[in-house]
Amino acid sequence: MKTLLTLAAVIAFGPAIFAEEKPAPAAPPAPPKKLGALKYTPPKTTGGSRMDGDGGSRGSGEKLPSLYVLVPEHLALTTQAQPSLFWFQTLPSKAQFELTLTEPKKAKPLLNIGGGSAEKAGIRSVSLARYNVSLAPGVAYQWSVALIADPKNRSKDVIASGMIKRVEEPAELSEKVTSASPADRAVLFAQAGYWYDALQAISAAIAAQPKNAELHQLRASLLEQAKLPQAAAADRK
Repeated sequence: MKTLLTLAAVIAFGPAIFAEEKPAPAAPPAPPKKLGALKYTPPKTTGGSRMDGDGGSRGSGEKLPSLYVLVPEHLALTTQAQPSLFWFQTLPSKAQFELTLTEPKKAKPLLNIGGGSAEKAGIRSVSLARYNVSLAPGVAYQWSVALIADPKNRSKDVIASGMIKRVEEPAELSEKVTSASPADRAVLFAQAGYWYDALQAISAAIAAQPKNAELHQLRASLLEQAKLPQAAAADRK
């Protein structure tokens, strides 16, 4: 009798036991990661300054653009031996362009790039690695960009300049940035007070995704913190 009851139960409920299992509904895709705020914490450095280059007519009839080196008004830091230097030019120009990097108490520039035109406006940069130039740790360098309106009269140049100093990267920060994306590296460097590294990291992210409005907004916010409203406004367009 017990065997018959068991067989009857299998016959009665068999279809349910061997029914095809329906797959669980797929989880909704994760929302895109929201990048952290690009909050710059100025380092406890002393000295340093920034000079903006005011454009305008220099007697040749051409209205020259203004120049701004993209640095804060204090001595800004980098952890790199060969960082990139960034500046902003308000208008295109036919004037010759020149970039100079100088070391304290040395008459000969560490780097002098000249002869090229300044036909492109906007945010521009030069990588020191491209010219095999390295910064020594602990040295405060001055760098400048210039538009040469009249090669025979350099007093008419439009010049902007700033400072840069290389320091050692803390081991704890190095571990964090190694596995981070360029945008996240920018956040980490900005919070730690490494201006040049933060600007270079966010600019690398923009170069990879030039139409990403969020990345442009992040860089604009960083530039505004350094009192560079003209460059920030151009990034927000």
